[in-house]
Amino acid sequence: MNIGSIQIEMKESGRAARLKEAVLASFHEPAPSVEARLSEFAARDWWRAKYWLDVSGLALYFLDRLETLKLQSSVPGPFLLQLRTNLEENRERTTSLFNEAFAVTQAMRQSNIECAVLKGVTLPSESVHDFSLRNQMDLDLLIWESDAKLVEDCLLKFGYSLHAISGDTWEFKAGPSVSSLKNLYQVRPERAVEVHLLSSRAGKSKLDRLARSEWRFINGHSLPALSLPDLFIQQGQHLFKHMCSEYTRTSWVLEYWRHICSRRDDAKFWRAAERIAADEPGAGMAIGAATLLTSLIFGSCAPHELASWSMNQVPPGVCLWIHLYGRRILLSDRPGSKLYLLLRKEINPASISEKSARRRLLLPFHLPQGITRAAQNEGLPGRIRRYSLQAGFALRRFRFHVAEGLGLAIESLRWQRRNGGTSQ
Repeated sequence: MNIGSIQIEMKESGRAARLKEAVLASFHEPAPSVEARLSEFAARDWWRAKYWLDVSGLALYFLDRLETLKLQSSVPGPFLLQLRTNLEENRERTTSLFNEAFAVTQAMRQSNIECAVLKGVTLPSESVHDFSLRNQMDLDLLIWESDAKLVEDCLLKFGYSLHAISGDTWEFKAGPSVSSLKNLYQVRPERAVEVHLLSSRAGKSKLDRLARSEWRFINGHSLPALSLPDLFIQQGQHLFKHMCSEYTRTSWVLEYWRHICSRRDDAKFWRAAERIAADEPGAGMAIGAATLLTSLIFGSCAPHELASWSMNQVPPGVCLWIHLYGRRILLSDRPGSKLYLLLRKEINPASISEKSARRRLLLPFHLPQGITRAAQNEGLPGRIRRYSLQAGFALRRFRFHVAEGLGLAIESLRWQRRNGGTSQ
């Protein structure tokens, strides 16, 4: 590669970064400022950014924001048309998802199974004012561990079968899996439900989650959901959990920021959230770290009633990691990074089991999870296509581990120098 091509690549990389920053700014800056930022970019820039907009979960939220600010003309017409097509597809997909959630929870109710729907589809309007703007892959349910077999039997009636067990989470799937970015917003043949088991060994606050749950009317359906303070705590913990893993979706950060901003003056709500977090080890720090990342990306949002029991608990090394890498991992063209291993080390620096886990995560010696499932009466062409998709996925994962492993080795040296004065 000659010097000229390197300079062109660096220039295009700079434009891509500015476009992403402009998209993020559109959610919290006034219309004139957003319009000035967006006017810099040509059609080619937008189509190159489409992949990032899709995988970050921001594409449809961005479309909605453009229409709210009346800035539709700030993006090319064909690109805007594609976003609107994706919205119509996702609206149908969202309807299908809510119908499934309603049918499954009603069947469990008839079987006297106590449950609550978790995460996405139960997020309050303060986080998601229109669920057709949100791209969600599966359903999550909270149940008592003693009801696990009854739930398995109930889900079997809907075509689900147990796919995997990881700790207290059972993953059920139904239908063939041939998903790709091409059908990201469409109703898919594969359906998935994650069932989270609540055992008597859980802490008091977690045990009370089901007791505090309530039936709420959401998107035209009556669904059992966590109480609003419980939901906020789980939203922050979910975001922090992904900060400690390969990939954090930017839309989760946006939803969390909107939730905090909408309740900024609700002291009663923050006191209730604080009481719940106090009974869960590590919850305060997790909420604080998630809030710090959110403030870094979309602007200061935490009232004193939240910051005092959360952000003030975040260790200096974790704060430094968020400031150095938080924006970087959210703006990455290709989702996924191993920089989270530096964060995990800061959280549990002396844990022997954590050190062993980090070594396995750095370079796993096992095949990646299966991403395809056979269709009923699958023929040879379909089988070949499935095997090809799985092989391609395995190759991409191998490249990811090699490239990110080398990148982490280099970044670790810089991290040690920068973090020398903050390590605990």
